[in-house]
Amino acid sequence: MGRGLEGRVAAVTGGARGIGEAIAQKFAADGASVFSLDRIAPQAEREGVFDIETDITSPEAVANAFKTIDARAGRVDILVNNAGIQRVGLVGKISFDDWSSVVATHLHGFFLCASQAVPRMAANGHGAIVSIASTAAFVGLPGRGAYCAAKAGILGLTRALALEVASVGIRVNAVAPGFTRTKLIDQALADGSLQEDWMTARVPMSRLAKPDEIANAVRYLAGDDASYITGQTLIVDGGWTVQGIPHAPAWLKADG
Repeated sequence: MGRGLEGRVAAVTGGARGIGEAIAQKFAADGASVFSLDRIAPQAEREGVFDIETDITSPEAVANAFKTIDARAGRVDILVNNAGIQRVGLVGKISFDDWSSVVATHLHGFFLCASQAVPRMAANGHGAIVSIASTAAFVGLPGRGAYCAAKAGILGLTRALALEVASVGIRVNAVAPGFTRTKLIDQALADGSLQEDWMTARVPMSRLAKPDEIANAVRYLAGDDASYITGQTLIVDGGWTVQGIPHAPAWLKADG
């Protein structure tokens, strides 16, 4: 893709590690000035990426972060809502605090950051917002009710916001990753709520995604190649959610 984002300013939430870090680094390599909004610091400094310690569930903290972007860059062209957390627990057992933390990080964070970004983008007559949803927005995952609900909410807000801002040149889309090798997955493997052999057995491509593969999809939707795409969700899951027969006989496969 070359330097197709040269001169653009991108805000990426949760940009210190995992998918967010891959997105931030890809944007920077493509010429963008990137601001990572995260509660944690990255493991190392990254060329072209400026880190802002931010709690995206706090209206005041988000407002201050965008003021910092204003002071350093004077504009926002791209917003990526990536920050997310996971809390595992059954309804009736999971605490309200855990439920609220998941919903606040994924969904409230999207709303608060978009509330800051939209007026700035509208003033410039263009912008792109890409939010990280999940295949959990389409399928049920026991013990992850808060996560599934929040990710489904991201899809609803993506569609509504896309209609609200299309007339001022802002596009709004989402990427829904499948199982991706991130800290969240490592956490689930460690606590036993997920098992890698169980996951790969359900993915037709028989492997987990790499963070950079999700970043590629985000980069596409954020850039000019997707100039007529808005209100959509791009699923990047190795074929998991379209698989109707999880264990098809050999004669039904291309190599059978």
